[in-house]
Amino acid sequence: MSPETNRPVRLPFLLEIGSEEIPARFIPAAMADLARLLGEELEKAHLGWEGLRVLATPRRLAVLIDALDTRQPDRELTVKGPPVSVAFGADGRPTPAAEGFARKVGIALADCGRDTDQRGEFLVAHVSEPGRPAAEVLAEIVPRAVLGVAYRKTMRWGDHDLEYPRPLQWILSLLGDDVVPLRVDYLEAGRTTRGHRTLAADRAAAVAHPGDYEHVLRELGVIVDQDERRRLITAGLAAELASRDATAVLLADDELLTEVVFLCEHPTPFLGTFSEEYLDLPAEVITTALKAHQRYFSVGRSDGAGLRPLFAAVRDGGRDHLDNVIRGNERVLHARLADAHFYWTFDQKKSPDERTAMLGTVTWLEGFGSVLDKTDRLGDLAAWLWENGPGEGAVPEDLRRAARICKSDLVSEMIKDGKEFTKLEGFIGARYAALAGENAQVCRSIERHYLPRSAAGVLPRDRQAEVLSIADRLDTVAGCWLAGFAPTGAKDPYALRRHVLAILRILLENDLRLDLDAALDRALSGVAGFRPGADLPAVRAELGEFVRTRLEGFLVDAKGAEPAVVRAVLPVRWRDPVDAWAWVQALDGYREQDDFQLLATGFKRCRNILKEGLLPVAELDACRARWLAGGRGADGEDFADLPEAPERDLWQATAAAMPALAAAEASRDYHQVFAFFSGLGPAIDRYFDQVRVNTDDPGLTASRHAFLRELDGLFAQYADFAAVAAADL
Repeated sequence: MSPETNRPVRLPFLLEIGSEEIPARFIPAAMADLARLLGEELEKAHLGWEGLRVLATPRRLAVLIDALDTRQPDRELTVKGPPVSVAFGADGRPTPAAEGFARKVGIALADCGRDTDQRGEFLVAHVSEPGRPAAEVLAEIVPRAVLGVAYRKTMRWGDHDLEYPRPLQWILSLLGDDVVPLRVDYLEAGRTTRGHRTLAADRAAAVAHPGDYEHVLRELGVIVDQDERRRLITAGLAAELASRDATAVLLADDELLTEVVFLCEHPTPFLGTFSEEYLDLPAEVITTALKAHQRYFSVGRSDGAGLRPLFAAVRDGGRDHLDNVIRGNERVLHARLADAHFYWTFDQKKSPDERTAMLGTVTWLEGFGSVLDKTDRLGDLAAWLWENGPGEGAVPEDLRRAARICKSDLVSEMIKDGKEFTKLEGFIGARYAALAGENAQVCRSIERHYLPRSAAGVLPRDRQAEVLSIADRLDTVAGCWLAGFAPTGAKDPYALRRHVLAILRILLENDLRLDLDAALDRALSGVAGFRPGADLPAVRAELGEFVRTRLEGFLVDAKGAEPAVVRAVLPVRWRDPVDAWAWVQALDGYREQDDFQLLATGFKRCRNILKEGLLPVAELDACRARWLAGGRGADGEDFADLPEAPERDLWQATAAAMPALAAAEASRDYHQVFAFFSGLGPAIDRYFDQVRVNTDDPGLTASRHAFLRELDGLFAQYADFAAVAAADL
């Protein structure tokens, strides 16, 4: 212990995991995972620390901790043992359970005490646990943290069972000046790191102290701090451009910059050129050719008027023979742009309709027809959606036209066969359509119906494109589900979860009303011919539950809704996501109010009393109609004859408020709906406080059950209030 601070001595800690080059896209998530896992392990091990940094290059993940306790603190522990009734026999002698507990905690049985909890009396031992040296603890927890990092893909190599993204090469681990003797599978930790593959010929070097780590690597040609590499790249590219062309600017691309940062250990920025003839191509085609496989940055004009015939790139190495590197990169890029130019020219020889006809030879889904069949369905489904949901007025001809030719670019030379331009699906189709004379709205719909392209991607923001995007995804979900490709666990080969999330985002973020249950029904009917005899109602029910689950997750995770409120509303309101969100917001404003909690508790009591005697879902609308007509039972029961005043009061209050409730619901004033229910709370509380439902009189009991069944049936149409009831019954 340090006499000055009365705290454990602390030393800097270094861990470096060396490997073959890990894909750049894996590294940022791995850094966050490693920091979290090691932090959690240190906390569980009661080792204090300050200043944890994770550094990474393609060949190494490193953790630097400024100050780490060199040993655990001693601790006084209370260990709970077996119940006294188990620890001692009827004759008072200790049983093997008691003796085993004493041996386990390392004290005599006589030194064990007794304590009690809600389950009775039990043995207890108070023991001292001396702290262990940090090196011993690190040897246990570091391998767990290293191997606990989740990677999207792993591999095995040699005879090892170890799984890691690429073969592990070395482990370095130092606590102060000393090596921490830990082992990760077949690798023993040491103090040796390795330098840059070309600048230092992969030379090994010893690190004497964690504080020397970055300097040693710098001497070996490695800039291990990713933030420093990022600064070197951005500043270096800016300087190269400034010296080459004052009218040129680097086009910002954070995704590409992050990837490049983790593709190199010693970044050297440079510029290259390409022929101006390629500037005839759309800028997106050139940018994709630069970025897709080459990881080059595009260069634009400072006035925003298009691209310059330049590209910016980064070499992982020094400036030796950089001219050769630039010429090599230019040759590779010339080949890619020449291909793109050929595709662009060749594709314009066919019209969108001719390419659409070619889709008849392209299988959409095995056993489910061609892509041409899909485009035929899209036209019908998009028209139905327009008329039954987000559309206004008659179905636009532009929408029908866009649905017809929106997949035509899939057979273009630019897109087909998985070329590097496949990310431009839709964009290319829209450009070819414009060149063929299609109007701007049709072209917009073709390009934007692929949006959003990712879970958080940009939305269509154009009514016809929104409808076409929803139609495309509904058709895909319905066809894949009917074909047996429903997601299971982590497997979702056709990205159906993403498609449903996209539909929900388009509806909710654009405030578009749509009955998704009916839309799923319509989409399934379009593909039903490929599975004659399929139980479509059962498939639609499964799909509806799938959509409801995705909606629940979206409202909780993306909208920040209270999970209990969402669970209360969605069972009866999921079909129209925009409406469901309005119900959730309204209920959330009442769920913690006292009167509303009396209602929620009453709803729960109804359910507990009636159990299997609830009204079927199919009869809930009729129940609501009976309340609007005065509140008689399903068999004509007149609840005015009930003997107790609280039950007659509750019946009268409910029936009297029904017209106002119906009007509030019709005007979508859902806050007023829940205000009505909240107003019934005290009457419901008096009912359950003063009325005995199950009596010795079977006839009276039946009448009271009938009344509660009607009351529950009315509530159940709006929400499962039990989900938000706070009281335990």
